Amino acid sequence: MNSLKLTNFKAHQDLEEIKFDGQNFLLYGDNGAGKSSLYEALKVVFYRDRLEAPVKREATAENEAEKISEFYREFNNKISNQDFAIQINSQNYNSFNTNNYNVYMLNLDDVAFDRTLKLSTLLEKVFFNFPKSICYGYKDIEQKANTFLESCLEDIRIEIDSSDDYSIKIENTQRNIAKTKELTKYFNEARLNLVIFALLFSAIEVSKNDTKKNILIFDDFITSLDMANRTFLMKHILETFKDFHIVVFTHNVYFYNLIMYLVNDKICTTDKKWQFANLYEIGNEHKIYMNNVYIEVDKLQKEYADEVKKTSPNFTEIGNKLRQKFERLLYEFSKILSVGGVEESNKILEALLDDKNIYLLKHENGSGKDKKVTYKNSNNLVNDLELITTNLTDVQAKINEYKIDTLNEIKKILKTLKLYRKVSMHSLSHGQTGQHNWSDKEIKQTLILLKKLETNINNLTNSTVN
Repeated sequence: MNSLKLTNFKAHQDLEEIKFDGQNFLLYGDNGAGKSSLYEALKVVFYRDRLEAPVKREATAENEAEKISEFYREFNNKISNQDFAIQINSQNYNSFNTNNYNVYMLNLDDVAFDRTLKLSTLLEKVFFNFPKSICYGYKDIEQKANTFLESCLEDIRIEIDSSDDYSIKIENTQRNIAKTKELTKYFNEARLNLVIFALLFSAIEVSKNDTKKNILIFDDFITSLDMANRTFLMKHILETFKDFHIVVFTHNVYFYNLIMYLVNDKICTTDKKWQFANLYEIGNEHKIYMNNVYIEVDKLQKEYADEVKKTSPNFTEIGNKLRQKFERLLYEFSKILSVGGVEESNKILEALLDDKNIYLLKHENGSGKDKKVTYKNSNNLVNDLELITTNLTDVQAKINEYKIDTLNEIKKILKTLKLYRKVSMHSLSHGQTGQHNWSDKEIKQTLILLKKLETNINNLTNSTVN
């Protein structure tokens, strides 16, 4: 895919053109920002026949055309109440040739099941370009799925029963659970979803057609997985499908930053470059901000000063950049401290600003340009305490080593920024057009605090936080 343009489609009245340019694309947006509308639009593009099929089955020859038109009117933006338009690669979606593409689309709603799980039913439900003969390769799918589960350090194994419509059995020897089809009775949602993803991605491996353009499109599909398995799964996807065009929509800050980390630190390399973007709603408008370039607070201060001088200033983009910067700094700080499996910026704040102490120990080796700075966090503190065999005085001394003034300074900054997050950042980036309930002083103070936070965290990491 090279581009996508939506007009009057669901949440989007006139969304600016997204230029994929054949690159992988990661988009973050809050709930309600319009990510799922993008996902649904791509479903209309690539799965038009499948979407129309149930409508045609219920219609008569006389009213089929009207029933299909009625079906598509449900996608119209409710405010404009005009017919939608989708441009894909600068073509109308109706005339776009999808025959050259294998597109695999996945969100969590597509994989829900009741008590038992059947491979045949699962593959029919998801929006994947699978040939009807895919289940004949069930042994390969089973083997690849179990290999993946083993790589996730899971102690469960699956078996596909071809005599029972390819039903899935799971066994867990450590819990003395013999092969069973009553999956929801013995396994929680997170584990079952991991099994489903193992099956689906193994099926893609078995059936993929390299003569076509292969695309993976995900819409918040990993929310039920624990943090470790999210990492295992995303690493598996990036390594196994490195030659695919990958598009990911998510509202999860942790997952967004996880992918950025895997890609930017070259832990996983893909054949295509990556673009990173944020989707925000401002009033009734939705706007995409590209996030490929690191923005220092100094630059944000200059942008704000330049905007103030204009006759008709527009502060919405500044507000969104302030929020992006704050969330990025929060995430980096939480990684340093290992505060836990936090997902969103408000949870990071809760973890950092409770009444408990946070601990970090600075180590410097070498001098001058050869000096290297490393840090130990609370996990290391526990290990160090286990080595102390003398008395409580030594234990307290070790704990005090991990208390550094920088952490208290950062906590003070975060407490104030928590207020300004509501007062200035939220109003700028989410306020209704023409309705301003913030002041110039508040914006300037927000920028000053972000600069202090950026400086402190950069000093801790001995690098630039991007």
